[in-house]
Amino acid sequence: MWRGIRFRVTIVASIAMAVILILGGFALVVLQRDSLTATIDRALAQRADDLTALVPTGDDFGGVFPVGADEGFAQLLAGDGTVLASTPNLADAAPLPVDLPVSSDAVRTITGVGGDDDSFRVLTRPLEGARYLHVGTEFEVVAGAAETLLGLLAVTVPILILVTGTLIWLLVGRTLRPVERIRSEVAEIGSRELHRRVPQPTTGDEVERLAETMNEMLARLERSVERQQTFVADASHELRSPLTRIRSALELGQRGDGSHPGDDDALLRDVVGMQRLVEDLLFLARSDDGKAPSRRRRLDLDDLVIGEARTARADDSVSFDLSGVSAAHVEGDSVQLRSAVRNLLENARRHASGRVTVSLGEQDGEAVLTVTDDGPGIPESEAERVFERFTRLDDSRTTQTGGSGLGLAISRQIAESHGGSLRLTSFDTDGARFELRIPLAE
Repeated sequence: MWRGIRFRVTIVASIAMAVILILGGFALVVLQRDSLTATIDRALAQRADDLTALVPTGDDFGGVFPVGADEGFAQLLAGDGTVLASTPNLADAAPLPVDLPVSSDAVRTITGVGGDDDSFRVLTRPLEGARYLHVGTEFEVVAGAAETLLGLLAVTVPILILVTGTLIWLLVGRTLRPVERIRSEVAEIGSRELHRRVPQPTTGDEVERLAETMNEMLARLERSVERQQTFVADASHELRSPLTRIRSALELGQRGDGSHPGDDDALLRDVVGMQRLVEDLLFLARSDDGKAPSRRRRLDLDDLVIGEARTARADDSVSFDLSGVSAAHVEGDSVQLRSAVRNLLENARRHASGRVTVSLGEQDGEAVLTVTDDGPGIPESEAERVFERFTRLDDSRTTQTGGSGLGLAISRQIAESHGGSLRLTSFDTDGARFELRIPLAE
């Protein structure tokens, strides 16, 4: 709880609010004090103006200022500090303790007026004849107002902080409640329950997007696990038949029954087929993890295509037309590109009735290789499924006649890793045409 987001947000927000309120309160006290002081100073200046008009210009002035006690006090001093006149409340008081001389109105806060220890605000104005007029009033009202305001702030600030913290605690809790439901749901989802989804609120905020992202992740994870399970099952199925034949041959050899003509060739084909299947599986696994080795260099793709076509047409029952192959230079891994081309050619040879047409050229900054067979063709509805792993549209074919179903998947993965593409471009019944595109070398 103490390490939770809710607690941390509440603490940080409460501290921030406390700092703001304290600084605001301090500023309010200062502004109040300055405002009251300015008001008092203006009143003193006005009172000094009124009293200045009553002061005679001669040196024989000995009157009493007609200022009531509730209006403060006033005192007129000679240049030597002698009291010439004062208000009744300073009739017997000593000269005010204000530094002389002054050349213009000077306002000070002093204590000790008339034996009183309270604070007073005093304005001193120089007059003609080296005389000085002191006008003052009590200043405790300002200090009292500041103390009252500080006391009020001392009570209200903690209350505001407490109320703010409580509201933030409740608000954050309400906001995080859907997140907690999402967390609880994800925690309950096991490997066999990947079809489940987290509740998705319709708030249109980050929480809804989080739930949506979590559901998308669960869907991807579900598809990934399904592909992995299918992958393992298909790989096991592909390996079972050749392993069974090899085991049978070895058991016959142990019993001394001898071997039949062609057994060695059949076993060798099985071993070669298993070796290639394992290599294909290893390549796909490394590609999925982004760890497939790749050594890129400038290649003559036409030489690579012609070389693989010569190997593929060793079967005299299918002819290869290479008249459309022209020069094309790409930058890529020769081993991977050779494998991609080989898979396309072997796929075409297996399904061709008697002829495979190969063309290679340059178009829009890419090398374009097309491989067309004159076989039964592929329906448009199966155009993407043929690139899935272990996919063979004719389930009756064996690994000897139909391949493992990994070739086209590997070829597409190689093309995409080189920044290109592989797609089926013909959907009629006159054969299938695959188009491989690889960016040209710069």
